Amino acid sequence: MDTKKLFQITEAAHACGISRSTLMRMEEKGLLTPVYIAPESGRRYYDNHNIARILQIEKFRAMGLSQESIADYFAKGGEASGLLETLTKRLHDLQRSVEEIHLRAEENAGISVQLMTVPEVTCCMRRFEGHTIDEKYAAMYDFYGECVSKGYILSDEPIFSVSDRRDYLDGYIGKTPYPFWMCVPVRKDKAPDEAVTMPECRALSVLYHGDYSGVDGAWLALGREVKARGLTPADYPRVLGIVAPYTGREIEARRYCHRLVLPIED
Repeated sequence: MDTKKLFQITEAAHACGISRSTLMRMEEKGLLTPVYIAPESGRRYYDNHNIARILQIEKFRAMGLSQESIADYFAKGGEASGLLETLTKRLHDLQRSVEEIHLRAEENAGISVQLMTVPEVTCCMRRFEGHTIDEKYAAMYDFYGECVSKGYILSDEPIFSVSDRRDYLDGYIGKTPYPFWMCVPVRKDKAPDEAVTMPECRALSVLYHGDYSGVDGAWLALGREVKARGLTPADYPRVLGIVAPYTGREIEARRYCHRLVLPIED
């Protein structure tokens, strides 16, 4: 083969801004095949199509796509629906991350209400009984530590509780203990047998910023909004600890942020 218009590995790697070893790894993983390998010397040669392919692979990798999904894209003749699905999910996750940082940056205590879609979450659950914040945090810390000790692979979703209560719907905050479940999110692909997956759902959300002195007011606001909007609860309410004592000992109480979520019927 005439190699005058081809490029050796050093030239190809330099043109793409990568190392020779990175290019070789692409070959090892089946992402790239040289246009010609000299039978005697083993010297590799690449053409313009190889160079363009390497740049596409690097672009896809920078997007956070896996080597498997990139290889599948080329194997299917450029069919990109799988890449789009992956990137759309990543975009959704990034949007949620931006929203969370906005919440963390909020300086003023207060309440905001919205209808939202709560994403699917896989978690381990443990039933307790009580009603005070201290009782719930004691339960959370014990169960969280137990999950770590058992070697469960935790996810970065916030810890949350699910409460079997309806006092807030009737316009008051009771003092009688009620059943509640502490929920520690885990990686779905590594979840233990005892884990459960809560499906995505529509919900009424009350976002509360500030220390715990205003939590009862957030619950009453949730109850008022349910009635004002004519909504029907579809499940027990949840409380997500977005910024809470467990997220950092240094965090000031005025910066705490919790989301009360009540799944609703469509």
